[in-house]
Amino acid sequence: MTKEYDPTFEEISLVVVTLFILFAVLPALLGFVEHIRGSLEKRALYYRHVQTLERWGATQYSLAAFVGCTTLLYVAGFLAKAGIRLGGITYLLLLFLSSMTALVYLCYYWGIPGFFKKHAGTIKVLVGAVAIGVATLSKIYSDAAIAELTGLPPQNFPGAQLLLTFILTPTLWFLGLSLLAGFLSLPVMVVLFLRAVFLDFLSATDAENKGANMPAMAAVLAVALFVLISLTVTQGIASKSFYEIRLKQAIAFSSFHLSATYCGFPESEKGRVATLSDDRAAIAIADEKAGYVFELISCKPKIKGREGTGVMTE
Repeated sequence: MTKEYDPTFEEISLVVVTLFILFAVLPALLGFVEHIRGSLEKRALYYRHVQTLERWGATQYSLAAFVGCTTLLYVAGFLAKAGIRLGGITYLLLLFLSSMTALVYLCYYWGIPGFFKKHAGTIKVLVGAVAIGVATLSKIYSDAAIAELTGLPPQNFPGAQLLLTFILTPTLWFLGLSLLAGFLSLPVMVVLFLRAVFLDFLSATDAENKGANMPAMAAVLAVALFVLISLTVTQGIASKSFYEIRLKQAIAFSSFHLSATYCGFPESEKGRVATLSDDRAAIAIADEKAGYVFELISCKPKIKGREGTGVMTE
């Protein structure tokens, strides 16, 4: 006797949404298109809209991209609340696209590309000075991470120093810019909101300025969304549960290359070894919870002769 199939709530919701799109949304969309095609006045109106789109600049296109990505993000959140969950990569991609399109729109809204072009020399000097400082901090934090996670001097692991510095440099850039944006967001949003209110007042008294406040309101939303996403990601990256295991994996990958048999342990012994001075070594043992556990051990490798090394002699 076969077991009766009991569909889950997510599967039922997916079927309902699919049927709604096929038998409600799609016919309505096709009917709307046919209505436009059958009306000369409607076609002329939408042709003027197309001509307006052709006159758009970078600010308008970036705003449209920001609105589209943000709409998709909210739709994905609504579907998740309804029980239809998308893949984790999809949510991360939507968050990334929403934050990046928000940042691009703000750059064009404030005319930042033109400002950079006008003051390119000064900006290069400032960015260069900040880059030197970030690189220095990356080296300091990489040494501190190695010492904290392994309990050993970081100079014994030059490969790990190099890799962790490479990883921490863009991470510190992101964390620093996110925190700076967080501190500046409140006064910036207040100024943008007051400007939007003023433009809304003008649009109410002057027909020529109708809708002039919409870009300013979009800028307020872009600042809020970008800061919210960036600070949320910053909080996740800065949590010990996120970076500790990953940094341990990077240390083990970059500096622990020898098998445990090098120090005389049996082949069944799991772990990778990095040699140190004075007949010592450090061993990295994989651990399910901690990622890796590092221990200091005695290591006196047996020097192989010609026969053991496989050297051919005449």
